[in-house]
Amino acid sequence: MAPPPPPSSSRLGLRQVRAAQLRGRARKRAIVQVLLGSVFLIGALAYARAPDRHTQGNITWMTALVVLSTLDVALGLRVLARLARRGASWWVLGSAAWGVLSVAVLGFLLRS
Repeated sequence: MAPPPPPSSSRLGLRQVRAAQLRGRARKRAIVQVLLGSVFLIGALAYARAPDRHTQGNITWMTALVVLSTLDVALGLRVLARLARRGASWWVLGSAAWGVLSVAVLGFLLRS
């Protein structure tokens, strides 16, 4: 029978396990945040395809949904970038690209 490990190594192991659990939980929340941003964008696209899409109320809702979509994606990408130990420019550029492409697609749908 092997002797039990010294107390310091067991505490270190438990801390590492707890840190891994917290990183996994943060990664799941970040992915859900990005998915929520995608749902908001789908809502904005649905308003852009509505028959009365040029009314002021619908344009206001589209704007709000695109802003919420970009915000949620930015928050999710920020957490993912921090977990991957990437620079701040990675999530900022990704969020900006998401927002610009969202507005471009909505503009195209509103013109057609």
